[in-house]
Amino acid sequence: MDRLIAGLTEQGSILFLGFVFVSVAFFSVAIGTLTVNWLDIRRRTAGGAGNASVNDIPGSGGLLTSAQGGSGALDGLLPKSETDKSELRRFLNMAGFYGAGTPAFYQLIRIVMAVAFGIGTASLQGRLFPNHPFLIIVVTSLVMTLLGYMLPRSIVSLRRDRLCDQHRRGFPDFLDLLVICIEAGIGIDSAMERVGRDLGRSYPSLAKNLGFLTLEMRAGRSTRDALDNLGLRLGIDEARSFARLIQQSEELGSSLVQSLRVYSDEMRAKRLSRAEEKAMALPAKLVIPLGLFIFPVILGVTLMPVALKLYKALGI
Repeated sequence: MDRLIAGLTEQGSILFLGFVFVSVAFFSVAIGTLTVNWLDIRRRTAGGAGNASVNDIPGSGGLLTSAQGGSGALDGLLPKSETDKSELRRFLNMAGFYGAGTPAFYQLIRIVMAVAFGIGTASLQGRLFPNHPFLIIVVTSLVMTLLGYMLPRSIVSLRRDRLCDQHRRGFPDFLDLLVICIEAGIGIDSAMERVGRDLGRSYPSLAKNLGFLTLEMRAGRSTRDALDNLGLRLGIDEARSFARLIQQSEELGSSLVQSLRVYSDEMRAKRLSRAEEKAMALPAKLVIPLGLFIFPVILGVTLMPVALKLYKALGI
């Protein structure tokens, strides 16, 4: 009995340790996100809306390719290569983190979580399992350190994938509304601004990126470059194809409304095909839960009466 209680206590300690690590991870990411957004709001409020430049706009050329507007002492945490900095900023922009100091705080959170996971694992494992060899404690701490370093990136990647899916679902609606506005005689710049406001409730992330597009064009950037940056921020092929469509319509002098209408129909057809593809894949995905959880229960319920009758008949 004492061994059973000791085993249960040890399992409970391990579960508690895992719960503490997961809680600390999500708490750290949440605090870091709130801090970055708060600092970005303070910076923009202090600078004033009238003093905004193109480099202050997320996804613009200045923000993607340089460290201007960074976070001072934390800039040393950023990659040294400009290409790596650009990729990091693009990765965070696609996940919805647009602050100028976001990359540095993101790197800081990864380092802090790695150190906390490593030290916490070593200390708790030494207290809970004092008889374990030192080598096992070191290896476990290194593994948890790597986990703590990779966990923020995994969380940001999940958020990026979710936003990309939202952008992909909302882009056909954006094109439909844009066609209606242009047919009504509204210029494409004003039409994008109007459509961005209308999409704010259904697709907030897409509407926010359209707002950045409008700010870029107001700051003096050309429509072609602003649309290219929109494609980088959204991270979907539909936005890049839309930018090339606008560019080709301007160069060839073709009807923009007709081109957008054809492209809008194509996007709706793609959205329908993606929905049909998910529906066709559903039976295959249901095989595993059916085989593991439902069929054994049905089999047990069906055979249990027969097994009981055989048990009574044979007198086992």
